[in-house]
Amino acid sequence: MKLFELAQLLSAELVGTQDIEITGAAGLREAGPGLITYVTDGKHLRELDGSHASAAIVPLGTAERDMPLLLVKNPRYAFSLALKHFYVDLTVPSGISDRSSIGAGAVIGKDPSIHPFAVVGAGARIGDRVVLFPGAYVGDGSILGDDCVIHANVSIREGVTIGNRVIIHAGTVIGSDGFGFVTEGGIHHKIPQVGGVVIGDDVEVGANCSIDRATLGNTVIKTGAKLDNQVHLAHNVVIGEHCLIAGQVGIAGSSTLGSYVVFGGQVGVADHTTVGDRVMAGGKAVIAKDVPPGQIIAGNYAMPIREWLKVQAVLPKLPELKKLVVDLERRIAVIEKKDC
Repeated sequence: MKLFELAQLLSAELVGTQDIEITGAAGLREAGPGLITYVTDGKHLRELDGSHASAAIVPLGTAERDMPLLLVKNPRYAFSLALKHFYVDLTVPSGISDRSSIGAGAVIGKDPSIHPFAVVGAGARIGDRVVLFPGAYVGDGSILGDDCVIHANVSIREGVTIGNRVIIHAGTVIGSDGFGFVTEGGIHHKIPQVGGVVIGDDVEVGANCSIDRATLGNTVIKTGAKLDNQVHLAHNVVIGEHCLIAGQVGIAGSSTLGSYVVFGGQVGVADHTTVGDRVMAGGKAVIAKDVPPGQIIAGNYAMPIREWLKVQAVLPKLPELKKLVVDLERRIAVIEKKDC
């Protein structure tokens, strides 16, 4: 498309030649003629000088340069829209494959794409324009909203409710039994996990995640939350709206996250813990007690990040401090001996 057309699509202010043909988008290093690139802030504008891109998406207020510019409030977001335009194909419904399995009483919405070896259980309800890739399984009585994309070998067990525009990546299991046992007579007896899972609209779940059903009630992921690969949510966990959960995070049973919580990779949360709105936890943090809203925490065990940074600064000095303490103890002992 012409650059002025892309500017209209992105609601951008165009500075420079308007009728350049743009055929795609790329990063600064990879971009060549015909491609548009972007920079996120003024610090990186000088990197445009060596770029071979035909145009760039830049922050508002950027001065004119040798290449045409599209000025926007959020360049990263605008670039993501450009990527969607050039590279994300619109779904063309493929219908229901005769090699899929549709259970008795299942309801399939308009314009489905149900691929070979996908299974829809009895009484399940599938919304409009849903895509089930090969090997996807939707259990009895489960519900999928409109425009969901369920990738290969995803297992959605019985009694799961999923909202609209949800993306679930390959290998994820939703609705597996929670880890609940009671010990009697030296034997661990299974506690039936009879609850469900409820996932809101516009949620994305990465590959090979495990989201357990509740013991009673529901495990809940609210609107707009995004989970990376290999995340584990135990039974009765509640994830608030628009949370960002990085890979290998584990959240133990009956814990609750507020809205806009951000977890780095491998964060661990103890059971029955409440994490407030907009908390940010650094990678590998261990959260063993409730965290008030707005905190930035890190470490094992997690603590306010300023305290954690002070601890890290002291650690290399511990041998020297130990030597000093031993020397002071020796001097005190000498003084006390003289006083006696």
